[in-house]
Amino acid sequence: MTEFSFNLVDEPWIPCTDHEGGKRLLSLHDFFIYAHEMRSLSCQNPLAEAALLRVLLAVVHRAVNGPKKRDDWKELYLKKHFDERLTEYLEKWRNRFDIFSTDKPFYQTKGLLVINEKGEPVPQYITSIMLGTSSGNNKTLFDHTTANLPIRLTPAEAVMTLITAQMYSLGGLNRKTTKPFGYQQSFLNAVMVSGIFLFLVGESMFESLLLNLLVYDDVEPIPNTPDDAPVWERSDLGGTGAKEPKGYLDFLTCKCRHIILVPERTNGMVTVEHIHIAQGEAFPSIPNPSFLSKKSKEGNWYHPQLDVDRLVWRDSVSLFSLDEVDDRRPKAFRQVGNASMRAIVNLPRRYNCTSIALANDKANPLAWRRESLNVPLSLLSDKETVATLKVGMSLAEEGADAVRKSVFKFMLEFLPKKSKDVGEKAAASGAVQRYWDMMEGHFHRFLLDLEEPEKALMMWFVSVKRTARESLKTCITGRYRDSARSYQAWTLAEDYINVLLSKMTK
Repeated sequence: MTEFSFNLVDEPWIPCTDHEGGKRLLSLHDFFIYAHEMRSLSCQNPLAEAALLRVLLAVVHRAVNGPKKRDDWKELYLKKHFDERLTEYLEKWRNRFDIFSTDKPFYQTKGLLVINEKGEPVPQYITSIMLGTSSGNNKTLFDHTTANLPIRLTPAEAVMTLITAQMYSLGGLNRKTTKPFGYQQSFLNAVMVSGIFLFLVGESMFESLLLNLLVYDDVEPIPNTPDDAPVWERSDLGGTGAKEPKGYLDFLTCKCRHIILVPERTNGMVTVEHIHIAQGEAFPSIPNPSFLSKKSKEGNWYHPQLDVDRLVWRDSVSLFSLDEVDDRRPKAFRQVGNASMRAIVNLPRRYNCTSIALANDKANPLAWRRESLNVPLSLLSDKETVATLKVGMSLAEEGADAVRKSVFKFMLEFLPKKSKDVGEKAAASGAVQRYWDMMEGHFHRFLLDLEEPEKALMMWFVSVKRTARESLKTCITGRYRDSARSYQAWTLAEDYINVLLSKMTK
């Protein structure tokens, strides 16, 4: 028996909220026993939620050996809880779920060492893989913990940090020598960095996992090989650099960093303050089947990254648009909205669609964000509902354009003639950003009414016009003091936005 042990099958580490709002910390075994009684995961960091969800999905896929067909998925869904296959799987691979195992530590690389020029071990602080802290070249994001002010994590906190780092570590310079991988100049982005992750949320954790549990075969949702397996089942150390995944389970559990946790005892308690780390595997050539996809002006599909100034709901047309020829919605959305799927099981009328993403610039984290939309099932399956959404979003864009042009009109009149910073001053007013911020609440109402298209569009149109006028007034009259010049400019801008909005009515 080793000095340190923390087996995820038995020890509580998964944060959950039950249906009464109570907080629970569950082991893997208990999580799958009580998943139908848990409302949701309750991770403080949304990136940890997304990373943990992928690990849990991989466990379910492997335990049930599928689902390979829609009927297999139906059988799982109709049970309303996980069966003995999950506990049997965890028992079979129990020795691979101990994070401090000296033989096969969970999601880590046995024998990994960062070494100096003398060949001596130089462990790194665990803050180096925590995006919310400042360490090395990383800028502080939410707190002021630094490599010079280290922290100690409990084993439960350490495993959540480990899983999150495997999926959301940022690329950048490394310049470290390691055993057994030698000198490494830099890191690559982890698998979940370069896009916006989307998933469906059900009434329980059981239902949420089933809604995102994809039916897969040799080619879907990505090409699969006979060697495909979760990373904890592999017997090799794993490689470094860009490569092709062995299949969907390998993709879900990509070891993007070689890491080893260094446990120690602090006042009788096991804690983790240090790690060793090296570049792991990356899959840049594989489109993520759970990412938002958009089409560029040149007609090419791509995964947009999170924009700190743009909420994801503004891309709802890309998110929900049905295309029978080239459907690029997240594959869970396609699966749930598929007519044959709806024919074999009675699905709820509404779902929560959640997005989680990390914004970054030059290997520095800027923000992470979690957004949720309450969407009707028809938005995943009915062309008329999608068409109503498209009309609504087109109206919203026209409203934003009316605000933009009217602010420019004000600045053109208010600023000295031949002023060269009209556009800059117009953008600095913040009117367009305020318009989109205010429209978010109206959009949630629009989604609730979407199955009554005429009512939804009428109320939405009224909201667009009212919000456009209010945004213009607030950002102009509140920023520029009353004067004859500003009053004249405001009058022209107000008249102009009314003209533009009346053209929308026509």
